[in-house]
Amino acid sequence: MRAILVRHGESEGNQQGIIQGRLESQLTARGLRQSFALATALADFSVAHIYASPARRALGTASVLARELRSLITVDERLQERDFGLLQGMKATEAQKQHPELFDALLSGDPQRAISSGEGLDNVSHRLFSCLKELNKRHHNDTVIMVSHGHALEVAIWQLKGALITDDLRKYGHQNCSYSIMNIESDCIELVKWGIATHLQNIR
Repeated sequence: MRAILVRHGESEGNQQGIIQGRLESQLTARGLRQSFALATALADFSVAHIYASPARRALGTASVLARELRSLITVDERLQERDFGLLQGMKATEAQKQHPELFDALLSGDPQRAISSGEGLDNVSHRLFSCLKELNKRHHNDTVIMVSHGHALEVAIWQLKGALITDDLRKYGHQNCSYSIMNIESDCIELVKWGIATHLQNIR
């Protein structure tokens, strides 16, 4: 199976610099433009199905892709964003000032550094790879798109790149509507490309 992992388009929360996590936020007009640009970039792929996080910003992006690529959408809870606990709803600048230790934990690849009342890295990694492996059984010879979130995708790439506890997860960051490609064969997951964003260069 070929899996194309996509970060949703720009949301109102992204625009405002808010740590969204499981909170809801709509796509902005720019986010919609990014979604259409992504659909054009993926037009040469024969997409069997689209799976999306239940968040509105992910479903908004998935809806554009489904319409443009003539595919169907299935919601999968395992693709949702990491729960950031106490930091959810705060602007990043506020979180860094008011809760510096928790904010540092958010950026850290150390699974022992927990975010208060939030979700650990191990759980994020487990649910994402559980989803990938299950879809591989269903779509063994297909290409599927999975629309998820920035931090969740950082964790997935971090895991595949060695999961070093010294890593700053931002080094595996994805712009809004950028994507990564993975090939999956049995239990082997090959990271082909990640953080692809050339299709977004002219989006304003």
